Amino acid sequence: MNYKHVAIIIPIFNERNNILTLIDLLLKKVPGANIVVVDDNSPDGSALAIEKNFGKINKVHLLKGVRKMGRGNAVFRGFFYAYQKCSSQIFVEMDADHSHKPQLVPQLVNLVTANTVVCASRYLKDSRISGWSRLRIIFSRLSNFIIKNILNNPLMDSTNGFRAYPKKAIEVFQKHSPITSNYLVLSETVTLLANHNFKFLEVPSHFPNRTVGKSNTTPILATQSLVDLFMIWWHYKLWRK
Repeated sequence: MNYKHVAIIIPIFNERNNILTLIDLLLKKVPGANIVVVDDNSPDGSALAIEKNFGKINKVHLLKGVRKMGRGNAVFRGFFYAYQKCSSQIFVEMDADHSHKPQLVPQLVNLVTANTVVCASRYLKDSRISGWSRLRIIFSRLSNFIIKNILNNPLMDSTNGFRAYPKKAIEVFQKHSPITSNYLVLSETVTLLANHNFKFLEVPSHFPNRTVGKSNTTPILATQSLVDLFMIWWHYKLWRK
């Protein structure tokens, strides 16, 4: 099957040792898809490595930022680029650290409809997580429980950025800029699309911990996420009035 109507958006920061193998896998597993990598000036030379290895492949696109502006900002830049330049109909977002398996992309894509967003979930019956400590799993489950109840989100897993969106969802994003830019933007986009009557379908996934590189999550980012959660609740509470 040819996936020329699909764009895969991958935000990166210091992922040189992961992104090259991920692009290779995606070219094989999702042939014909446009791969849009958004690099926010990684000091490890990620952008140079991509240019060297894939610069002559027209399905691999590299967007270079001047500074780190947050995952959400990077993903949205990728969405809008693919919308304008690639004539894409389905838009996938995923991480570069191999926690999101390329083998699952075709399933996500094939389940998308005009008003349905398809999300990989770590917390369905047949899902599994490997390489995480018990404390990290508890923290993640608690975070999702809080988000689900405060924002009234429909997902079991609102913090996993492995999703496939229809073109209509990107058009909503173009009209309503998110108020957050880091990891809570994943919860905000669910709230935004739910308010526009989009449906959500979750599919099981295997989520292994990264084996190469370092997570970009920090205590400061975790604290900011709490602030972002309140901002999302307040903004969309007023938006619904």
